[in-house]
Amino acid sequence: MKKLLTLLTVAALLVSSLCLLSSCGTTTNITVKTGGTGGTYYSFTNTVAPMLNTKTGYQFSVMTSGGSVESLNAIGDGLCKMAIVQNDTMVNAYNGLTSNFEGKAVKNVAVLAQVYPEVIQIVCAPNTKLNSLADLKGSNLRVSIGAAGSGVESNAIDLFRAYGLDVQQDETTKAYSSADITIRNLSVADSAKAVQDGTLDVFFFTSGAPATSITELATTTAGIYLLGIDDDIAQAFIDAHMIDGKYAVYAKQTIKNDQYSFIAADAPVHTIGVTATYVVDADLDEETVYNITKALWESKAEMITVYPLAVNMDMANAFATIGNVPVHKGAAKYYAEQGYTAANVTK
Repeated sequence: MKKLLTLLTVAALLVSSLCLLSSCGTTTNITVKTGGTGGTYYSFTNTVAPMLNTKTGYQFSVMTSGGSVESLNAIGDGLCKMAIVQNDTMVNAYNGLTSNFEGKAVKNVAVLAQVYPEVIQIVCAPNTKLNSLADLKGSNLRVSIGAAGSGVESNAIDLFRAYGLDVQQDETTKAYSSADITIRNLSVADSAKAVQDGTLDVFFFTSGAPATSITELATTTAGIYLLGIDDDIAQAFIDAHMIDGKYAVYAKQTIKNDQYSFIAADAPVHTIGVTATYVVDADLDEETVYNITKALWESKAEMITVYPLAVNMDMANAFATIGNVPVHKGAAKYYAEQGYTAANVTK
């Protein structure tokens, strides 16, 4: 009898140990794809993750990526359960739009929350003397359009075409080239360093403002400036990118002196904005997503003290510009409790 009890005790201990190792019922591990280390996606999520860890008891692992396209494809391929992405790229992914997602729509993506506005920032090196993107025609200037396959790249290419610049894409490599400019694919951190070193003239970055890489660049390279987008081009761009003629994913935005001190107080930069959006795998269970959503919004006050960009979080806009992408049912449950009803929810 004693031998049997000993065997049963050993077996129980073994099962317990295996549960701890495999996270069966005790720990939920969630990998979150962000962006490059110099961008706001990565720094913002590194601020959020410890708070979510504490409030949910889950373990969030923050991972870099080449940008929104890569992150959304990672969800589609089952390589991560959560990501922060541009809302426009998210809508394109869900609907299989643009060359990045043609034939490979990401249908298993669902919205958790839109968290802060992002703006298309066009950073120019000193002495480039550009007044408009139209001035890039025939300039042969060196221009970074962000990491290959990123939402930044997509925004830049669309704007080049809106301004009538020559843009070609290799059908095999998907790399872009132009007879008007020299196109490079650099992360925001590498772009800033290249401007500082004098090997790059212009770079694009779509993110919340201020962005750390741009703020730091301004302290080392006097005379950098941001190029705005002409109002008629901005409106045409917004209209052209509406989904089904009714879902607007872009809006006119301004970047001001209180965001970057090198912008004149009386001369804000007019540009276009999207929204940073946390998305999850639509197959993630309802309870888990409910708990994450609840923890995210209940952490807002704490987040603001660490990352002021969080002040822009507004639950009334948590799913305002998501097109036809559904809100995860777990998130929708939490929003309903707070008085906000999502019209399109996962099954």
